[in-house]
Amino acid sequence: MKKFLFLICSITSFSVFAQERWSLQKCVNYAIENNISIKQRQLQVESSTENLQQSRESRFAPQLSASLSQAMRTGRSIDPFTNQFVTQNVFSTNISLNGSIVLFNGFGTINTIKQNETTLKANQLDVEQAKRDISLNVANAYLQLLLAQELEQASLAQVEITKNQLERTEKLFKAGSVAEVQVLNLKSQLANDEVNVITARNQVSLARLNLLQQMNMPATQNIEIEKVEVATLINEYANKNPQEIYDTAEKNQYNIQSADLRIESLKYNEAVARSALYPTLTLGVGINSAYSSAAPSELFRPDGTSTLVQVPIGYVGGSFDTVYTIRAIPNGKIEPNRFFNQMDFNRSSFIVLNLNIPLYSQGRTRNSITQSRIQQKNQKYQADLLRQQLRQAIEQAYNDMKLAQSNFEARQKQVEALELNFKAVESRFNAGASNAVDYNLAKLNLDQAKAQLIRTKYEYLFRIKVLDFYMNKPIELR
Repeated sequence: MKKFLFLICSITSFSVFAQERWSLQKCVNYAIENNISIKQRQLQVESSTENLQQSRESRFAPQLSASLSQAMRTGRSIDPFTNQFVTQNVFSTNISLNGSIVLFNGFGTINTIKQNETTLKANQLDVEQAKRDISLNVANAYLQLLLAQELEQASLAQVEITKNQLERTEKLFKAGSVAEVQVLNLKSQLANDEVNVITARNQVSLARLNLLQQMNMPATQNIEIEKVEVATLINEYANKNPQEIYDTAEKNQYNIQSADLRIESLKYNEAVARSALYPTLTLGVGINSAYSSAAPSELFRPDGTSTLVQVPIGYVGGSFDTVYTIRAIPNGKIEPNRFFNQMDFNRSSFIVLNLNIPLYSQGRTRNSITQSRIQQKNQKYQADLLRQQLRQAIEQAYNDMKLAQSNFEARQKQVEALELNFKAVESRFNAGASNAVDYNLAKLNLDQAKAQLIRTKYEYLFRIKVLDFYMNKPIELR
């Protein structure tokens, strides 16, 4: 049985040892790749890209269309070949190819392209801002898991310390050097320490679950994160003020850059609306042809040459002499008038310039311009609101950082003092000059202080990372 348990423990230990550990960057990358909100924003980028491509094509590429119609007419109808009335069944085919391009529309197309360009850039920045937000959330969850694991290790260490002290005290009790109450007090302390271990493990489970949820990973997935040494905290913001941080952050925040671009986009939108006040010049071209079953089966095809012949045109009065004139008779040949022959013979083309001058649009153009201006003002307020929120968030984050720094430094001094006190009490207890109550109280105070030091350390680290976030710096642990 012991061998079996040893084998199971060995396999489990090897599995844990061989399991890949997740760094903060790996967790962030996984969260970004699997976040639905980011995928939705990326779809907006794709949509904006297509809109930009279409607007560019509308400027440089013409509209092209082709049509083909087949008709049958019965009774009295117009022969499309001769344009004469016929009384028979007529089958006809019409083919056309048309194209048009806008030469001028009040710069509406150009401004539409610029509007779509700025909208695309704004949507791209929205994606980057969403990635930054997720990075901060994952980093917070990652730090909370590190905190919970460190508290768990600290609680396990306290159990070992209490066990060792209990074993030593039991030996002293058996030797008659100490009273039984000393042993009972230490057993009570050991029970409390073991409860603390269970509580710490529960906190580890909750922190791991929170990290998995931030990463959009199933809760059944068991991952181990990298152990990061954060004993030394580097705070480059300690000697800065919130205004200095804001001045830099305001230039680097993607959401503010996006808001400014949307103001620019709405300015182009107003220009597009204004283009409706100007004339529109369009160039159109086309080619057409037709076939009719009522057309003659044969058709004379001139070859471009002619023969001069005398043609009588009348008589001279009195003498009755014939009067002739010279006419050019085209040369050619009779050819079958089939489908493709008719298509070639009936082919025609056109080119047209169309100028459309707007006179009155029932107030629609004026309304579009006014609405665009209102949207610009609203977007300007939105950008101002984002800047206001950023300033307030930085001021709050800076104060939180300073408070966390003060707490961390105070906890360090507290732990140093309580460690000296515990060593003194422990020495007296081991020498029999102090009882277990004093020992347990000193140990409890030190344990609580160490736990608070660990918490304030991670709180201080997170507050620094929040300021890194606003400064658009990589969120990493080093």
